[in-house]
Amino acid sequence: MVPIIEPVATSRLKAELNERSFLCDTSHGGFQVYLVDGDTAPSVLQEIGRLRELAFRSNGGGTGKAVDLDRFDLDSSLGFKQIVLWDPSAEIIAGGYRILFGDRCRLAADGQPMMPSAHLFRFSDEFIKDYLPVTAELSRSFITSSFFKEAEAIRNVFALDGLFEGICHAVARTKMEYFFGKVTFYPTYPQEALWLISRFFAKHSASNLVSPHVEYPVKPVEGENEILASDDFKEDFRALKLEFRKRGYYLPPILNTYINLSNKFRFFGSSVNDEFGDVIEMGLLVAFADIQPERYRELLVKG
Repeated sequence: MVPIIEPVATSRLKAELNERSFLCDTSHGGFQVYLVDGDTAPSVLQEIGRLRELAFRSNGGGTGKAVDLDRFDLDSSLGFKQIVLWDPSAEIIAGGYRILFGDRCRLAADGQPMMPSAHLFRFSDEFIKDYLPVTAELSRSFITSSFFKEAEAIRNVFALDGLFEGICHAVARTKMEYFFGKVTFYPTYPQEALWLISRFFAKHSASNLVSPHVEYPVKPVEGENEILASDDFKEDFRALKLEFRKRGYYLPPILNTYINLSNKFRFFGSSVNDEFGDVIEMGLLVAFADIQPERYRELLVKG
């Protein structure tokens, strides 16, 4: 593990986050959202790599390198973009997502998509033919660590919300119908909690469109059928959250965000990412048409 690079000069970031890459102002928190890549904003990309590594390493993940940047970030021919959440008051990058619009995705020699998720999951022929061209892959989401301090907790919520507003604005300019996302669980995450989350999604949302190369083995929890006793998604989720409070577990913020967006998922199981600190990655697909908050649906139409 090597030291993380020093912060990139603010002046360089501001020069690259300009009107050409501007997506929107957020509804809450006073953030701005931009869409860039390494060719148009190389300094911003370096700072994203620094902030990612800080965020992930502090939780037991990360690459162990000076910046968390890989070929999907650095090779513009692969089609990946960066959604950047900028805090103009503090003049810092507050968070980000990496996004690939599926109609720009190239296929490898084995016919699998050239995207990060292919390291963990195998995509069926049906997915590649019918879903991939209209699916946006989301990866490497992060919120800058300062927003996790207690005094900034509400800003953390606004930051996650603002990132998804940016995704909606970006997607509105395309023909995307779905997003494929991963929920990351660090190696220290309680195994009983991971099992209950996995069983919840397997019960309500299992799909064989995509499958893990190697399914992550989790020890079953005694009495799970009594905990997850309902056939209704929302009722079972309420029961899951109640059980988590009893046991002192927490739900990853990004998972809460996804479930607040929709109760219709396709769940693809979980796999260990041996290239990223052995974190466990859970694969999910959501249709933009199934997103519930009205204001997000309006953004998807209007952009």
